Amino acid sequence: MKPEKYIRTLLFSLVFSLGLFSLAEAQEGFRKVAEPEQVLQKLNNSGKSISSIQSSFIQEKHLQFLDETIISRGSFWFRKENSLRWAYMEPFEYAIIIHGSSFQILDGERLSTYDIESNAAFREVNNLIVGMVQGKVAQEERFALEALENDQHFLVRMEPRDEGMRGVISNMEVYFLKNDLQVDQVIIREGENDFTLIRFIERKINESIPDSVFTATY
Repeated sequence: MKPEKYIRTLLFSLVFSLGLFSLAEAQEGFRKVAEPEQVLQKLNNSGKSISSIQSSFIQEKHLQFLDETIISRGSFWFRKENSLRWAYMEPFEYAIIIHGSSFQILDGERLSTYDIESNAAFREVNNLIVGMVQGKVAQEERFALEALENDQHFLVRMEPRDEGMRGVISNMEVYFLKNDLQVDQVIIREGENDFTLIRFIERKINESIPDSVFTATY
C-alpha cells in the first residue's frame, strides 16, 4: 500500500475513529439545533482560544465479523500552530508525530518520515487532524455538516463530499461538551455495521508542552 493511502486510511481508522454502544444508541435523544450556523461558529470560536491540549484516550473498534471489541489506549498532545503527537500505548506502541513540516510514523523501533509540504495527501491529513483537534468543524468544506444537541452535548455529524473519502468512511460524529465546548468523543462509521469510537479523558488545556514531546525519541 502506498504511504499516502496508508496514512489516509490510518487517520480514519485510528485517529478520528468511544463506551460500548451502537451508533444508533449514541444518537438517541439528540435533536436538530434551531440555529446550526451559530452553533458551528461558536464551536469554531472556542477552538481559537486553545494553545495546547493533552489527553488520554480509549479507542474501541467494532467490526461485524468479530465478536469482541478491539480496545486500544493511548495519549495525545497538541500545540499550536502545528505540533501533534498521537501515541498508542496498549496493546501495541505506535505513534503519529506532526511537527512543523514533518510527518513521522513511529512503529515500535521503526521510524518513517515524510514532508508535509511536498505531498498533497499528507497536507490533507495534517489539516484535518489539526482542524478536528481544535474544533474547526465550521470550516470543513470537505464535509456536509449537520448540528444536533441534547442536554450535555452538541453533536456535529460530518458526511464526506469527496467520493474517495467516502470509500474509507460513511460519516463521522463529533461530540462537544456544552460546558466547555471541548471534543468529548468521536465516532467514525466505516460501513453499515463497522465503526470506531474514541473517548477522550483526563484532558489538560493550555498547559506547557516541551518540544521533546514532538520528537520520535520522546
